Amino acid sequence: MSQSATNNLSQQLLIGFGISLTTVGLTTLGLNNLLIKSQLRYKQEQRAQTITQGVAFSTEGLIELGNTSIIKRIVQNYATMPSVVEVAIVSPDGQTLARSGSQSKNPPYAAIYPELTQVVQQAAETGLEKSFRTNIDGKPTLVEISPFSSTLFGQGNRRGLAIAILDVKELQQQAWQTFSTSTITLVIGMSAILVLMTMMIQRLVLQPLQRLNKAVTDSSSIDYFVMPSGLPNNEIQFLAQTIQAAATRVEAYQQLEQEIAQRQQVEAALLESEAQLRQQAEDLEKAMQELQQAQMRIIQAEKMSSLGQLVAGVAHEINNPVSFIHGNLTHFDNYTQDLLQLIDLYQQQCPHSPTIIQKTVEDIDLEFLKEDLPKLLSSMKVGTERIQGIVQSLRNFSRLDEAKLKAVDIHEGIESTLLILQSRLNPKPGFVGIEVIKDYSKLPLVECYPEQLNQVFMNILANAIDALETSTYHQLTLKTNPKICILTKVLADKAISIHISDNGSGMNKTVQEKLFDPFFTTKPVGKGTGLGLSISYQIVVGNHSGKLYCDSALGQGTEFVIEIPLNQHSCHPL
Repeated sequence: MSQSATNNLSQQLLIGFGISLTTVGLTTLGLNNLLIKSQLRYKQEQRAQTITQGVAFSTEGLIELGNTSIIKRIVQNYATMPSVVEVAIVSPDGQTLARSGSQSKNPPYAAIYPELTQVVQQAAETGLEKSFRTNIDGKPTLVEISPFSSTLFGQGNRRGLAIAILDVKELQQQAWQTFSTSTITLVIGMSAILVLMTMMIQRLVLQPLQRLNKAVTDSSSIDYFVMPSGLPNNEIQFLAQTIQAAATRVEAYQQLEQEIAQRQQVEAALLESEAQLRQQAEDLEKAMQELQQAQMRIIQAEKMSSLGQLVAGVAHEINNPVSFIHGNLTHFDNYTQDLLQLIDLYQQQCPHSPTIIQKTVEDIDLEFLKEDLPKLLSSMKVGTERIQGIVQSLRNFSRLDEAKLKAVDIHEGIESTLLILQSRLNPKPGFVGIEVIKDYSKLPLVECYPEQLNQVFMNILANAIDALETSTYHQLTLKTNPKICILTKVLADKAISIHISDNGSGMNKTVQEKLFDPFFTTKPVGKGTGLGLSISYQIVVGNHSGKLYCDSALGQGTEFVIEIPLNQHSCHPL
């Protein structure tokens, strides 16, 4: 501890003690001030009341004896008390019997102090004490009026009065003189205490600290310390002992620090090695996931490519003969109409045909044939048109010629998918069939990869059919017909959404959390690969910058929501 530090400590201690003493003194003075202010009015009124009651008690018997000289002396004696302006004895009729400071015959009291006339009369009539403050001759005064026995004067309804007038200002000055005296005494006492404390601090604290500081600074090394002599038996000596004990342990602490540092280095090396191994494991796991996803995409792409080529080939082979049949049905219809007109003309011109002709007409039921033949041709035409529609749907679903981005009608892809799945929607033994409810909004053309979106529709709708078939077989929809609802709408942020929901058995939270994981499936072995929804998620989110999410609860069905932007900027096909 340097000399400047010692001086600073001394100054701080003295300043602290000074502030403490000043705070205590100011608090005491403030409390005294408040106490004097709060009690000053009460003491003034108490003094005035004591004077009037004393005068009334002392003079009551003397008035009965008619000894006015002694009454005059009593009034004069009370008037000599500090701050007393005047003391007077007034009869019930307002005549001044005795008054301090008066040498001649006393006039009526109302003539002396007209401003007190009304109060004096009220006190004489009511017999109640009066105490109030007023200005007399321009000075603030306290007036105290005490009625006494009326029997002395022979007036039953009025009393005699003892009146005292006190100088309020003089009373206040006396109180403040007392306060000033106590303040000066307190300041002198505080100064003496501060000087005494300064001497004690210098002797008992600062000088021992200086010796201890010198012993510390004179030590040749941190682990060598000689305790100075003459230290007081207090905290300073305890501090010196603590320093000496610390010095003897520094070397042990230094060795311990070296060991800790070495251990920390070993731990750091182990942590770094562990972190490297953990990073390698994470990289390996990530590589495995990427490899699985790449394998999944390759398998699915190859499968969809083969399926598309197969569908396109079947559609082409069916389309050629159907187109030939459909094109010739028009000519066949015309030829049939010509032949029927010829038969009608022959029947009109030859109503009496030979018997063999009439018998043949009856055998073949010519009238029914003429009526049914156009219907038959019409149904055949409708059938060929139906086959052409199926072929067109197969071609739309495969879309091998649309591997690039193209603005398409989303509803067309949904309808093509539903047409392919129609056989699974129809009733069959043990299954009531599935009702498809469509709520299509007017959608603009959407820029997308049509083949990929058709694959998403196929996966989600096939899963919905599987769920409804399972629910029906397990009698989970006893009073509700199996339904699939398809809702489309335009979103505010230049996108569209497709909602596909079913009223099947639904899924729990655990299944929903793993729904889009590769190779996760709840279907029996051989009926599901666990790739459909994972690939659908990649198509919607990765290739179309969209969203695909599911909302489901056990017993309440499942809803898949697909959100696709109207325009694609940087999407790449799977």
